[in-house]
Amino acid sequence: MRYLTNERPERVRDRAAEAGEGGFTPNTEVDRTLRPPPTAARNRLTQPRDGTLVDTLRTALHLA
Repeated sequence: MRYLTNERPERVRDRAAEAGEGGFTPNTEVDRTLRPPPTAARNRLTQPRDGTLVDTLRTALHLA
């Protein structure tokens, strides 16, 4: 996805993933993980433009 942030171009790549073996250690970049259902995830978004990403994933996974 591409958009402007503080009048500068920004490019973000998002990926869908499945959890495997191992664990998660909080760090300065990510302090926790959440696995809400798609509708709840969409409701938590701070940027409306990111809703398109959730909708695309729902369609790809046949969760429409």
